[in-house]
Amino acid sequence: MSRSERIALWALLAAVLVVASLHWWVAADEWVFRWVQFHRGCGVEAASRWIDPIVRGTLALLIGIGLVWGGWRRPWRVLALLALFLIGAGAVEVLKTGIERLRPSSTPGMVTGNSFPSGHTTGAAMVAAIAVVLIRGRHWPRAAAIGACGVAAACVALQAIGRLLNGSHWLSDVVASALLGVAWVLGAGWMRRWSRVAVTSVVAIAGAAFLVFDDLPGVRLRLPSAIDESRASIASVEFGTLEGRAALGGRWSDGPREPIGPVSWALSSEVSATLRTEQEAAGVLKIMIRPATGAENRRRCSRLVISVNEWAAPEIALLRGWREYHVAPPPGVLRRGENTVRFRFAAEPGEAPPTASGGRVGFRYLRLYPRA
Repeated sequence: MSRSERIALWALLAAVLVVASLHWWVAADEWVFRWVQFHRGCGVEAASRWIDPIVRGTLALLIGIGLVWGGWRRPWRVLALLALFLIGAGAVEVLKTGIERLRPSSTPGMVTGNSFPSGHTTGAAMVAAIAVVLIRGRHWPRAAAIGACGVAAACVALQAIGRLLNGSHWLSDVVASALLGVAWVLGAGWMRRWSRVAVTSVVAIAGAAFLVFDDLPGVRLRLPSAIDESRASIASVEFGTLEGRAALGGRWSDGPREPIGPVSWALSSEVSATLRTEQEAAGVLKIMIRPATGAENRRRCSRLVISVNEWAAPEIALLRGWREYHVAPPPGVLRRGENTVRFRFAAEPGEAPPTASGGRVGFRYLRLYPRA
C-alpha cells in the first residue's frame, strides 16, 4: 500500500467515524451554528458570496499551473484525473440522495434535507487533492510545492467556512465531506486495481441505489441534526393563531398563511411576545423567522436584536427565507410565569417603513426547549 493510499484509508476511516458519532457531534454543530448566527454581520454575509468564485478560481489556477509545469505531457493521466473527479461528483449525488439530514436552513417538520455530504466542500477537497497530485508528480522547488499545497488546503478550509456562514451545512458535514474528498482522490490507485467486473458491479449498484433512494424516500438513511427536535417544548407562542395573538405586543398583522403554516408579521421596529412557563427554566429559544424581501424581491440584510426580560442577545443578521434561529439565555434569565421576549429591528438605509399591507419580518413560532 502506497503512502497516498494509507492517507486515503485514514481519511476514509475518520469520515466514517464522524458520521458514526453524529449524536455527539450535534452539540458541537449547535454551538458553531449559534456562534456563526451571532457573528455573521451584514458585511460578512455579503463577503461570503465571494468565497465560492474565489475558491474555484484559485483551484483552477493551481490545476492550470500543474498542467503547464508538465502535466500536459501525460494527457491520459490528466483525463484519468478528470474522470476521477466526475465519478466522485456522481458518488456525492448518490450519497446526498440516499441520506436525509436537515440543513441549518431547513424547516423542521416540513422539509427534508440533504445536508450530508456537502457537495461544495467535497468538490473543493477533490480538486485540491488533484492539484496536490499534479504538483507532487513534478519536480517543483520544495518551497513552491509546500506553498501550493498550503494554498490548496486553505481553499478547502475557506469553502467549508463559506458553507457554515451561509447556513447551508453543519460543522460535521464539512469536516466529513473534506475527508471523503481527499480519500476519494488519494485512494484512486487502490481502485485502479479493481477488475472490470468489480467496477461494472459497483457502478450498477450505485445507479440502482440512486433510483431507489430517489423514488422511495422512506428507505433513505436519516442522520440527526441540531434542528431535529423530538422533545415537547416547555412553552411556545404559535404566531398567526388565536392563542398566539393574545401573547403579542406592538404592531402585528396576521398572515396571509404560508406553506409553513399560519404566520404573523411585525409591522413596527420593536415588537414583543409573552412566553409563559410553569417553572424557572434554563433552555434554548428556537424562533422561526423570515425577513420581508419587498415588492422587488431583492436580497436584504435585516438586523435583529432579541432580548429576554432584562437580558439581550447579540445582534443577528437575518438570512433570506424561513430560518430557525437559536438563542440560549443564561441560567436565571427565564423565570416562572410571564417572560417578555422583545424583537428590535434595525432598518436598512433608504428602506421604507412597513405598512399595514406589508410587514418587516414574519414569525412562525417561538418555542422554548430544555438544553440538550
